[in-house]
Amino acid sequence: MSLPKLEFAKTGRSTCRECGEGIAQGVMRVGIEAFVAGRVCDCWSHVKCSLGAMFLEKCTAARGKCKATDEPFKKGDVRLAVCSKAHKAYYSMAGMGDAVRPIVEASEGEYTASDITGFLALSKDERAAVCAAVDVKATASAKKRSRRGSDVTVAEVTVAAVKDEKKAAADTPASANRRPGRRSSAVSAPPAPATPAEDEEGEEAGDSDGLTEFERQREELIARNKARMAALNIGTLASEVATASAKPANGPSQRGIGSKRKKEPKEDAGPPRRSLRGQKIAPDATLAGGVDYERRDGTVILANGMYSGSGTRSDSPPPPSRPTGDVKLNSVNGEESADEAFISFLRDTLSGVTAASSDFGDGVTIKHDRGSFTSAKSLVGAKIKLTDEAVAKVVPRGVTHLDLAPYDPDGPLVAAAGDKDGNVGLWRVDYEAPGGADDEGDGSDDGVLFYKPHGSYICHLKWGRGGLAGRLLTCAYDGAVRTLDAEKGVFTELFVSEDEDEFSACDVTADGRTIHLSDNVGNYHVVDARSGKLTSPAVQLHEKKINTVHLEPGAERVVATSCGDQTVCVWDVRKCGKGAKPLSRLQHSKSCQAAYFAPNGSGELLTTCYDDLIRVWRPKSGADAGSVNDDPKSCLKIKHNNQTGRWVLPFRAVWTPAGDGVVIGSMRREIEVFESSSGKLAGKYSDAERMTAIASRYAVHPSKDIIAAGTASGRLHIYRK
Repeated sequence: MSLPKLEFAKTGRSTCRECGEGIAQGVMRVGIEAFVAGRVCDCWSHVKCSLGAMFLEKCTAARGKCKATDEPFKKGDVRLAVCSKAHKAYYSMAGMGDAVRPIVEASEGEYTASDITGFLALSKDERAAVCAAVDVKATASAKKRSRRGSDVTVAEVTVAAVKDEKKAAADTPASANRRPGRRSSAVSAPPAPATPAEDEEGEEAGDSDGLTEFERQREELIARNKARMAALNIGTLASEVATASAKPANGPSQRGIGSKRKKEPKEDAGPPRRSLRGQKIAPDATLAGGVDYERRDGTVILANGMYSGSGTRSDSPPPPSRPTGDVKLNSVNGEESADEAFISFLRDTLSGVTAASSDFGDGVTIKHDRGSFTSAKSLVGAKIKLTDEAVAKVVPRGVTHLDLAPYDPDGPLVAAAGDKDGNVGLWRVDYEAPGGADDEGDGSDDGVLFYKPHGSYICHLKWGRGGLAGRLLTCAYDGAVRTLDAEKGVFTELFVSEDEDEFSACDVTADGRTIHLSDNVGNYHVVDARSGKLTSPAVQLHEKKINTVHLEPGAERVVATSCGDQTVCVWDVRKCGKGAKPLSRLQHSKSCQAAYFAPNGSGELLTTCYDDLIRVWRPKSGADAGSVNDDPKSCLKIKHNNQTGRWVLPFRAVWTPAGDGVVIGSMRREIEVFESSSGKLAGKYSDAERMTAIASRYAVHPSKDIIAAGTASGRLHIYRK
């Protein structure tokens, strides 16, 4: 007696008995378990070479339906289970004939209902019902075994199998040529090899296919087994399961600069660097004084005044790591014609806004009409969403800052973004290339062009208002402040540090004439944009890097600084000289990443900290204008997971333009909007297929219900109606 079974190969030691190939570990295989002379013999085959596996069982509960008739199963019903690699189908008495009858017909009587695993465990009436359902008669040996009753133990089955095998061996001498214990059941054994006499007869008959009789019979057997597999429809079932479980192939958007450009071959790294000691060379006497300090571009200044970099030393300083002077609007990814068309577009679009900015006089602040600016309520009510056309790669590296052009609300939408390498990307969101996009394009066909006005990390990027209306202001770690002038077609240099300061934050007054800067060591700088010089020596306000600098929009007499020393301080800009003391010191429990005043002039201050809290600090009543209530119990606290890890830039919560809401990203790849008055979550937006990364930088359009989100891949995602 033999019992078919189906399993994954636990080792790579078995060999297919049909095709002779080895069965690797983990591959699905079909086995024939035969009881021979008191021992168990396993013979294995590939699923593709075998019939599959099926067994009869009784339902333990009233659940499931028949694959053929769709009738539900009841507890105690006999059903047939047909198994494939990743799928199992069940058939009732009325439907199992459709599953077994093709196998019986294909086997030409070699496979009967009594050969199905679990047949002997059924009662006499149940076995008769199964045979009637399959429309075949049980074999004599099955009838003989069925008279013994339904309660058959494993030991009895084993003894019966041994007796049957011994009897078959005695009655049929030719069976000695076959492997003991092998029956023609679920998987038929290959016939015995032909004798030499039969080979000679085959040659005399004119066989010219080059195969022996044994090989010819083996090919016929493989073809018959394939037909049985086709009758079971196992291949189709497996493909359906694989298709259903397969993940969608949709990846991040390929619009913009990243997609269609071919990667340049990597440069040869050259021989590996080795120290002088490793090369057994005496140390250089000129290096005895050591290194004074290291520059961001990798060069170092030695104690003896020499410059060192890339393995060489010289008395002259290395070339600057940043562009000098004005930088023309020659994009990195676009052709000259694309640059000219884009500059013309900026001139036409921004000319009116730029001309109006010249009338912005001294001491004039921007009036804030709350009703004309985008509010949290309007964002939630608009039900904004993300589309395929609203996602594009704008800069090569991770987005550090982004903004949306705040000019004519009815005009085209332009987004700007800066990245970690000093690139600035501009995107005409609704741009359509004439004649359709070119598959071999460079990103300009999608309305995206990026430039290289800085040499390192962009720490500030903002479309100007008031006196800077129509211009894009940028600042970077390379110590330079620039503004995009569409009329001239250049990035104009407003200020550049002569002391190699690494600016970490920036803000500009409404009239565009005073620039407030901070650096990575806690210094505060004030620059006259018209002359390009410092108005006074730099002052150290913090002991560590200042992350953000922001002027209070209502009067611009106070400035807020956030720092990694766990504090946010509010200063009077008129008293920020040596020994200056803050108007308010807002203590946090961990590093504070951002601090921004409300844009509506209310004096409220929004801070984001690594202690997983977003805070809204209220102005102090009856005190100096601009001071903030520094009592931790008085501020509004919003719980939020701010642990972005190593590879994602820290979250920085921003205000809605109306000043009534807070916008921030999420580690669940969502954008969340909170009410600034109560701290309640007003709405959240996400799109798992289109925004596949965590967005850590965001911008809200001043007058439209639009939110832009930037990720570490350099992509911008525009949520809108």
